[in-house]
Amino acid sequence: MADGGPDLSLVRHLKSRGRWDEARLRLEVWLNADPENPRLLYEMALVLDNQGREEEAIAYYQQALAGDLDQMHRVDAMLGLGSSLRAVGRVHESYQVLADATSQYPNHLALKVFFAFTLERMGNHGDALTELLDVILESGRSDSLDLYRAAIQYARDHRHDGKLPREQI
Repeated sequence: MADGGPDLSLVRHLKSRGRWDEARLRLEVWLNADPENPRLLYEMALVLDNQGREEEAIAYYQQALAGDLDQMHRVDAMLGLGSSLRAVGRVHESYQVLADATSQYPNHLALKVFFAFTLERMGNHGDALTELLDVILESGRSDSLDLYRAAIQYARDHRHDGKLPREQI
């Protein structure tokens, strides 16, 4: 870049080609020069996460979120952190991160899906199903879904009040 900062388009290009190790090595160089850059920390977390190195990614997500990460990447970092925590078995921490994230970004459907994964892992199957039903209802229109939208809403709203027999859910 003209200002001497890192050219993240290179990292995006490498990631899009599945060249994760090269992307990680490039980010390591840049992070050595600017170790507190929240965007670089976030990008490193993503690379490690995609390499199945969630335990390592967690620290990078946390550092990125502790910094001045822009709003657009902040929500994705929260999602990634919550997902990585769940993947390594730290489900209660995952719950805290994703519950906070969904309260800050209530219209972010992917967050709700990942929150449902954590709820399910914790044994809260009913709450997980409710989250997923919300995503289905909020995710847009389709002819097949529109035919059943009212029934899905009714099932979601009355799953626990005794008005809907369990076998109908």
